[in-house]
Amino acid sequence: MSKIGYVRTTITDHDYQTQHDLLQDFGCDQIFFDTYEALSPELSPTELDTVVAQMRSGDVLITADLSRLGRSTRQLTELMSLLQKRNIHLVSLAENINTREPMGAIYFNLMEGLAEMESVLIKERTLVGLNNARKKGKIGGRPKIDPKTVKKIRQLYFDKKETIQFISTKCGVSVGTCYKYINLPEEELGKILSK
Repeated sequence: MSKIGYVRTTITDHDYQTQHDLLQDFGCDQIFFDTYEALSPELSPTELDTVVAQMRSGDVLITADLSRLGRSTRQLTELMSLLQKRNIHLVSLAENINTREPMGAIYFNLMEGLAEMESVLIKERTLVGLNNARKKGKIGGRPKIDPKTVKKIRQLYFDKKETIQFISTKCGVSVGTCYKYINLPEEELGKILSK
């Protein structure tokens, strides 16, 4: 069983030394670091992702504070679910959580319940938003292209005088949309043009 410490600085707290000292005093075998600056969405995976991927069943992930493990409740619940599935224990010093102990194990169950609740709430908010948009006459999805634009796309393309990028710009649609209508089967094309 390895005790793996994890330290992360935040936008408001650049001090990693205090966290490091707490984890060292706790007896961590290794301590890994992430800084706030290194956690931009484009730079993935984080040091935490790498560390967790290398941990084995029975290992312990130790942090000074739960907030260091994720920037949202959703991130935190997803991590807890992963740790539980892989039988990796968690110790958070500030919250006095230790999933190696019976009371600490309840924490995983609580986080699993929170993850399910958040999923239900996201789905509900999405449906409410869609319903409100429909009431205002807004319909989801891409806007329909009128038959005149379809004819124009096809004419410009089949005349072979313009590039697809020019046609896209001229008709105010994406290159993908241009190709969609260029490659449309005759039967479907007839339905669109007859409207």
